[in-house]
Amino acid sequence: MILAEHVIEKLIQIESDVHYSELPPPDQEPFILVDRQSPVIISAPHGAMTYRNNGREIWHEEDEYTAGMALLLAELCKVSVIATIWRTADSDPNEHSKDQSGYKKKLDALFENGDVHWLIDLHGAGKKSRNLADTQLVDLGIGKCDDYLPIEATAYFRKQIENYLGQGVTSREGKNGFPASDPNRIAAFAKSYPNVYSVQVEMKPKVRIPRRRVDASMFTKSIEDGGGPYSAPAHHVVGMMQAIVDFIEYLKGDNYHER
Repeated sequence: MILAEHVIEKLIQIESDVHYSELPPPDQEPFILVDRQSPVIISAPHGAMTYRNNGREIWHEEDEYTAGMALLLAELCKVSVIATIWRTADSDPNEHSKDQSGYKKKLDALFENGDVHWLIDLHGAGKKSRNLADTQLVDLGIGKCDDYLPIEATAYFRKQIENYLGQGVTSREGKNGFPASDPNRIAAFAKSYPNVYSVQVEMKPKVRIPRRRVDASMFTKSIEDGGGPYSAPAHHVVGMMQAIVDFIEYLKGDNYHER
């Protein structure tokens, strides 16, 4: 599947229905789950604000366009998706245990059913993230031992990203990156299930934000902090999505191997 550049407008449209700082209506979960009976699920736990409360921050700001990207790519590729689309007042799916997270409980049910073997967890990294190299646009979190994905799957995904966005854009250049090694990270949580593989995809604004919304947390921040109005080059955003599409098609093929 080859994405046309006008897919950007569809992405912007879907993202417009994400409620960064609003609570969901009564009796409605802050996330959406679409189960398409697929071996692949795309996850976006920080599509809207989440209650982290870990001593460093009370609220985790929304990772702009991760929910929109997850929902759009899942629709195009006919795979499952779970994404936070309203403010989560009681937990952060990427910080808290399953007992505290309705998001994780839904994932648990899918993993226990045995239908899902691959999880792609989308996140946003800051423009000046201290964990990433200045030249890095994307980081792949696959654990401290690089064992969340088979070696060949990691190599394929990295190759596709660099094909579309440039050589070296996934290289940490000695930085720590985001290995997703904490056991409460979604990718680590998924990896704990038999025959489930996972990857945390950290994306800088240059590859995920085609048009920043005025109600985004970053909109009112200083330009020095990466805030204010922002529009990424369209071909970068399309290239990032195309790399994920290629990876999903690879995973849906005959590339699954039991551990």
